[in-house]
Amino acid sequence: MATVRLLPKGKTKSILFLDGDTVGPVKNSDMAFFNVTDGADIEEEKTEEILLNCILPAGKRKALDLLGVADRTEKELHDRLSEAGYGESVISHIMDYVKQYPYLNDSRYAYNYLYSFGGKKSLREIRQKLAEKGISDELYEDALSRYLEDRKLAAEVRGEDCDPDEDPELFAVRRLAYRKVAEGTALTQKQREKLCASLLRKGFPYGTVRRVIAEYPKAEGSGEEQAEESFD
Repeated sequence: MATVRLLPKGKTKSILFLDGDTVGPVKNSDMAFFNVTDGADIEEEKTEEILLNCILPAGKRKALDLLGVADRTEKELHDRLSEAGYGESVISHIMDYVKQYPYLNDSRYAYNYLYSFGGKKSLREIRQKLAEKGISDELYEDALSRYLEDRKLAAEVRGEDCDPDEDPELFAVRRLAYRKVAEGTALTQKQREKLCASLLRKGFPYGTVRRVIAEYPKAEGSGEEQAEESFD
């Protein structure tokens, strides 16, 4: 026997707890069908029937719907299911179910994230974002290795040498710098320091930032204030 606790969730659903443990969201109409009320004691057989016929099917549909909208890491999917009211044991069953399909793949997610943001963000920022999404160091390093190899192969296919521009960090710093200050703009020392600080705040390595800043010509004459206002 287990004691039922039903916590209302919206107008038509409740979160089911058994002996204080979270099970998952249920329709109030289903609870009425099984004649289960808040505070009642129910037998294990009825508990299993509710789980197999109501909670798990709905949880699996929820998970597939979430993965259908966008790629997610295991941690992201776990967190979304937890926010929806599913308990840990139920989430574990749902995760095992979706792993049978090619929708949930942290290695693929890490590679696709690098492919999308490499050359746009610093690798440090990318690593931090992926860590927040539950990507391990091992998966990240493997994805980064494959990503860099693919960049190299793409350059070879185009008949290009793998010059420094194929370094995703250098490419990303240049891209961001040119958005702030047009390529070839003459900069004063103060402007260089300001641009350098803004790029460093994005997490790019100092050596790479310094290299890009050095590519800007030095400003001459007395038009320093006007030049500074041009990209504030």
